[in-house]
Amino acid sequence: MDQISAPGYKPLITQIFDRRDDHLKDDSVFAVKDSLVVDFLPRKGDSKAGFELQYDFKLASYEQAKKSGADGATPMSSA
Repeated sequence: MDQISAPGYKPLITQIFDRRDDHLKDDSVFAVKDSLVVDFLPRKGDSKAGFELQYDFKLASYEQAKKSGADGATPMSSA
């Protein structure tokens, strides 16, 4: 599970899933969205990484989140 954040935007906590994972077939509550199932590609020329993935995430600004009534639509305290 990963958290993605940027100043002025609502943080996003999500998880992506490897299409080859046998456990995807065991998703009894159908919680895995098709858009989060990905294909990791072999990474060449990097001895420290076996696979790579390019994936675009879209963050909502706090103002956009407030307008849509999203939970957690206020900036986190800096305290």
